[in-house]
Amino acid sequence: MPRLLRDPQPECRESCLPNEPAFSEESSTERRNLLVLMAHQVLFRIAWIFKTESVLMPAFLDSITSYGWVSGLLPPLNRLGQSVTPLLLSGRLRETPLKSRWLPRTTMLMGIPFVILSVLVAWRPIPDFAMPAAFLILYGLFFATTGTNQTVYNTVQGKLISPHRRGRLMAIAGSIGSPGAILCALVILRPWVRHDPPRFAAIFLFTGGMFIAAGFLARLLTEQRDLPKTDGSQRPHPFRDALRHLRRDRDLRRVCVLSSLVASTMVVFPYYQRLGRSLAGFETGMLMTWVISQNLGAALFSWIAGRIADRRGTRSALRMLTFASLAAPLIPLLLQRLGTAHAYWITFIWLGTVPVTFRMKMNYVLELTRPGRHPIYVSTAALATTPVILLSPLAGLLTSRVGYAVPFCLVSAAGIAAWIMTLRITEPRRTRSSAAPDQAVSAAS
Repeated sequence: MPRLLRDPQPECRESCLPNEPAFSEESSTERRNLLVLMAHQVLFRIAWIFKTESVLMPAFLDSITSYGWVSGLLPPLNRLGQSVTPLLLSGRLRETPLKSRWLPRTTMLMGIPFVILSVLVAWRPIPDFAMPAAFLILYGLFFATTGTNQTVYNTVQGKLISPHRRGRLMAIAGSIGSPGAILCALVILRPWVRHDPPRFAAIFLFTGGMFIAAGFLARLLTEQRDLPKTDGSQRPHPFRDALRHLRRDRDLRRVCVLSSLVASTMVVFPYYQRLGRSLAGFETGMLMTWVISQNLGAALFSWIAGRIADRRGTRSALRMLTFASLAAPLIPLLLQRLGTAHAYWITFIWLGTVPVTFRMKMNYVLELTRPGRHPIYVSTAALATTPVILLSPLAGLLTSRVGYAVPFCLVSAAGIAAWIMTLRITEPRRTRSSAAPDQAVSAAS
């Protein structure tokens, strides 16, 4: 048999192995799944706008506690939940024959903490001093479920949607989902936010209901059952497997470093709204404007990045998004010098780049390896964001003692380093294409 040439990127060569999908022309099943995932993401975005991390969540926490450092706990809870739990469950997800069954379950579970929180806010069955702790526990549970849900979503997307159509999924879901979310916010959320104090119980109940509805919709996905594993592989060990893939795959190591640098943007997420609320002319109704602005920004950048990804590759889209996000921490500092809150909505337009960058980064991770390894690759890249996010309470102390300039500028500097990283990462589609002859020999062998 012909001897194979040694491939410097063994993880990237195995993109098409037995029992793995081989994408070609778009089938009716793929079109159906594409539409279902788009509809799922539309409802998901409507739910998400009612709990915007940079506006509504820290605003609610500020309303039940006066300790500023508590807001610094939100990003660590967010990242820990979205990284540790998915990694622990990645082995079970990999072994599940029908991955799509996890998506409705985890999406519906995301709604439960908000339904409980709505009850706590409406009826106050616990003392006021216990509310911050109850909120943080439910918030942590929500993101533990969210992390699993996002790993499942990316795994399902990687299995059911071909790489050159994932950008279309992001673009259309963003261009429909964000305007739909904004419309719901204008009609439903605005009266609740303008009320003094805001009607958080109604906001949380609606959020939970929309997540549950999105979960029911995901049950419409059609998936071919994976064949049983016949390679005699042992029971998965998530952390050991993650370390093994990190040692073997240089591209995965690079994207993990990139993930940690990109995640630094979230370190100061709770403090954008606090800075804006401290400016002259702030009114409670501006929270609504900021929520809408962030979703408009996300829709705009989703559309642009999705088109770039399908035409020029995921790396090009990720590079553009990382460069655009450099301005996110600097714009509020410039607007602060104006001394008025009336133009502060521009900050949240630019913050729309942050969630889109995270989604595009995960699309990039999907292209680094074959679908069988998607759960462990996605969860490993998510785990890489955790160490940086743990610095968020420190950022809260800095904003209280020295102001916003130092932490915001440090985040922007990390963004510059992230953009430089995007200049060095490979384009997976090009690498896979050049490795095709080797793969053909391997199959013949």
